[in-house]
Amino acid sequence: MLHRLALAPVSATLLALAGCATISGSPTQPLSIHTVDAEGKPVSGMHCRLANGEATYYGNSPLLDVQVRRSGSDLEIECRSGGQIARGTAFARSPALSAAVLLPGGGAAAVIDRLSGYVYAYPRTMQLRVGEHMMFDVSAPAQESAEENTDSLLH
Repeated sequence: MLHRLALAPVSATLLALAGCATISGSPTQPLSIHTVDAEGKPVSGMHCRLANGEATYYGNSPLLDVQVRRSGSDLEIECRSGGQIARGTAFARSPALSAAVLLPGGGAAAVIDRLSGYVYAYPRTMQLRVGEHMMFDVSAPAQESAEENTDSLLH
């Protein structure tokens, strides 16, 4: 009986935490997507589709401050206008150790945030170039990986 009573506060805490969608993060993140041509000049009005493991979003470029649901899956972006295509992949990244872990019950909070996807983030602003597949990473100093951008998407 004493064993059950000792577990009651722990069980109540876990149930309370499980009811929360997030402990320390926001469920969405604002993103801006810009499209440019091969010379870097803006191409507006391209129809864009953004998709991750949580949802799919549509809009015309430039997309400014689109609220995207956070996810542990990468964000795939494709913008089209006539025969022009611009693609990108934004990698979902999370900090190695959240500050919430240091708080009482923080370990559970960090686990919930990681499982819900709320701890993950994408780069805030991304610029897609027509005819290329760009790679975006919040931890990388550059917006793109030159090795990944060699494939032409125009036919």
